[in-house]
Amino acid sequence: MPKRVTLRDIAGVAGVHFTTVGLALRHDPRVLPETAARVQAAARQLGYTHDAMLSALSTYRHRHSRRFAGVIAYIVTYGPEMLKTNVTERTVLATATACAQSHNFSLESFRIDAPDMTGPRMSKLLRSRGIQGVILSPKLPRPGPMPALEWEHFSTVAVGFSITDLRVHRVCIYHSHNVRLCLTQLRARGYRRTGLIFAREIYERSRGHVIGAYMAEQCLLPPAEQVQPLFVSETELTRATLGRWLREQRVDSVILSARPLETLEHIRGLGYGVPEPLGVALISRFGQTDGIAGIDERMRLLGESAVDTVIAMIGRNEKGLPDSPHYTFIEGAWVERPTVRAGGANLN
Repeated sequence: MPKRVTLRDIAGVAGVHFTTVGLALRHDPRVLPETAARVQAAARQLGYTHDAMLSALSTYRHRHSRRFAGVIAYIVTYGPEMLKTNVTERTVLATATACAQSHNFSLESFRIDAPDMTGPRMSKLLRSRGIQGVILSPKLPRPGPMPALEWEHFSTVAVGFSITDLRVHRVCIYHSHNVRLCLTQLRARGYRRTGLIFAREIYERSRGHVIGAYMAEQCLLPPAEQVQPLFVSETELTRATLGRWLREQRVDSVILSARPLETLEHIRGLGYGVPEPLGVALISRFGQTDGIAGIDERMRLLGESAVDTVIAMIGRNEKGLPDSPHYTFIEGAWVERPTVRAGGANLN
């Protein structure tokens, strides 16, 4: 049986005390970044593997200790004023912060698009702080590329699909599941011609999964029950455009996406009663939409999952952008409200 690599073996190669090795492998912020990097390189060279059983025993023996584990960077592309109006991002950030604290980490926001900030400068800042874990927040206000950090130094996970230029591990809303759940709930309430109103501006943010799942489900229906979605830009979503589509497609229920309160007002202004003859549901309930039925995307679980993922990556010393990114999907849940007929099965 091969000799197990010990902390003293790593210390000999790295030229440090074995207690420093233990701290470095636990990503203790007291160890200088360059020393931690040297220790981790020595561990990889020697083929050191983490012993989960010993860690579990150590955790059990020290379960009452609460030692600070480090800082996780939450990289944002928006100013603090954005959080005043963006309920979903505020929820993700608050939940991620609480989850990090429960693991003895702190979560700090860093603005990558601040004046004079660049990817290399941000990387230097994070490394000078001993930060190894990075969560990339959704790109706001629009999807797009992210300035490149020196990814090889960081354990990185992105929230959602809106960062468009990186092959990176992600935690995401399970959009296709949520569409199918919404359609199933409406069908269980007797609606047979459900239309989707979807804004082009949020197509990339869902990587096409919402409208793709909707179109796939339409193909499974009898031709008499198939409905073409209203797929327009937000500026084109006028009362006249909406009224023409409702008449042409003969819908008896609609799934809303962007600008839901305004769209619901248009529907009522066109003379449609809700939920009879027209049921109304949301693919994403947020902010002031609590009175409308639809999908709770469970943004709190998204924030928690991002933190859990990056902490696990830190523990495995997994840094850099992966060749094969892994995606973690969070299923939404149906929320009953009087904008659809009562009844239907509990299909969550």
